[in-house]
Amino acid sequence: MQAIRSLFPNLNQHATVLDVGGTSNWWKDMSVTTKDITIVNLDTAHQTAVVAAGYKFSCANGCELPFADRSFDLAFSNSVIEHVGGWPEQQKFARELLRCGRDIYLQTPNKWFPVEPHLIAPFIHWLPFRIQRRLVRWLSVWGWVTKPAQQEIDDCIKNIRLLTASEVHTLFKGCDIKAEKFLWMTKSFLVIRRGSRP
Repeated sequence: MQAIRSLFPNLNQHATVLDVGGTSNWWKDMSVTTKDITIVNLDTAHQTAVVAAGYKFSCANGCELPFADRSFDLAFSNSVIEHVGGWPEQQKFARELLRCGRDIYLQTPNKWFPVEPHLIAPFIHWLPFRIQRRLVRWLSVWGWVTKPAQQEIDDCIKNIRLLTASEVHTLFKGCDIKAEKFLWMTKSFLVIRRGSRP
């Protein structure tokens, strides 16, 4: 939260925030001063917790947001764009985030980081689907701990499309793209747009 506050100093009690794909826990843990937070999620199971925390909830697709242009001071998304579908859906998601927020903060994992962060497995995400699906159960922390059925493994793999640096730059032209490092390697990307005007 310190990083977000330093990047967006106008994020005060009067700020409006759009969180696409998030939950209320993130904002409660961050102790933000504004309560004008709208959380968009297709999973309505989060609605009760969101409303109980004092935030607004919208059941909507991040690729088709039901909000006016630049209607939020900050449009925020943390590790969601890699789950919205293929490249066409990721393009729509990026356009919608850029359209709805005056400022932008997005984080997404780097495809070329050697550890896949959802499965917690080294190198497996670089392999073809037909090979990944056979290895995940035995060569990932997720597979060891949860012991998922094959259909669950297949659905999980199909629901992840990690982005490369060039793809992130293509999706978010004009934004600052920062690399989050771990052991000198780029673990994930931060997309930041600050001080934009309507």
